[in-house]
Amino acid sequence: MARILVYSHDTFGLGNIRRMLRISEALVEHDPDCSVLIVTGSPMLHAFRLPPRIDYVKLPCLARDTAGTYGVKHLDMAYADALRMRAGLILSAASDFSPDVVLVDKKPLGVGGELAPMLELLARRSRRPAMHLLLRDILDTPAATRRVWQAHDYHGAIERYDDSVLVVGESHVFDLAEAYAFPTRTRAKLQYCGYIDRARSQLARTAGAEAAAQRVLIHAGGGQDGVALIDAAIAALGLLGPDRGFACRIIGGPELDPANRARQSAAATRLPDVEWIDFTDAMGSEIAAADLVVAMGGYNSVCEILGYRKRAIIVPRSVPVREQRIRAEAMARLGLLSMIPLERLDPLRLAERIVRELELVNVSPAHSGRLKFDGLGNICRTLFPHLPAAPGLAAQRGDVA
Repeated sequence: MARILVYSHDTFGLGNIRRMLRISEALVEHDPDCSVLIVTGSPMLHAFRLPPRIDYVKLPCLARDTAGTYGVKHLDMAYADALRMRAGLILSAASDFSPDVVLVDKKPLGVGGELAPMLELLARRSRRPAMHLLLRDILDTPAATRRVWQAHDYHGAIERYDDSVLVVGESHVFDLAEAYAFPTRTRAKLQYCGYIDRARSQLARTAGAEAAAQRVLIHAGGGQDGVALIDAAIAALGLLGPDRGFACRIIGGPELDPANRARQSAAATRLPDVEWIDFTDAMGSEIAAADLVVAMGGYNSVCEILGYRKRAIIVPRSVPVREQRIRAEAMARLGLLSMIPLERLDPLRLAERIVRELELVNVSPAHSGRLKFDGLGNICRTLFPHLPAAPGLAAQRGDVA
């Protein structure tokens, strides 16, 4: 049985762990002779239902606030000490698990370089595992990304350790290699895999038999940075009044702080036809049931919305990294969604945009078929070379080599 070790970057929100868990699920679905060990500090992995042959090692939690400052989430210890502890746990897990394949999320050397000891150990083994880096479609602004990658010599790490760099996106939306000035040696390993498709294992609810009214879903991902969006949404619903003509569900997110959760949930449930829930591990089902989705611009949120071909109002943040704003602008230019930057969000603008989008609810977003949602299959075929090649993947590799 092949062993796959998955490292999930985990300092902020739910996006990284949800994406890496979805990939892990796809790996065990594609190959019944593999098992996956996820190594992460995410405090929320236990809340998701794990299928057979997937398990995890929980690292001490790190944290990154909305200003981009890193620290230790729960333990009373210095950040450097926590990193050293995490690095030791990662090294021990890899040594005992002895993976055949390693898939690293986002940072070639992990948070604070914590993966370096593990990568070096595995690279020196006589039976060296295949090692792959996974990048989402957009990281940050070109200047910021180039600066960070140069400071940490990420390209040197890729050259030494990685067999491939898998990008879950498409170059016509955002040419990551060009924008971030990847050198030739990194480009030679780059593969654009397409976007992550929606979870096939989730049963999509349908709204038709449940309610005649249209349904709007409002969610802010993990919730740590979604207070402004939810406040504006609650105020917008108030402006539209009791005869607004649609039902609404608001998902606060598990990392919304308790004070704001209490305040916002109380305000939301005072409105007619508005339901509040704190968290769901079946976001795809919620999106499938909605006529319109209002959300922030994280990778998973955008992929799920577009994968279900739903109309959307995306409210991206621009700090501490500009990734969400760049993604939302690129998708809006392609006619795939509507966008209101977080710094320009106000209740009246949001209310007017909701009404406008609901009037078009039976109209598919323009060019919705232009994106390829075959990322999971292409990742699996790269990690399991014995599987049949996906049509077009070889051409994608040739485009960036």
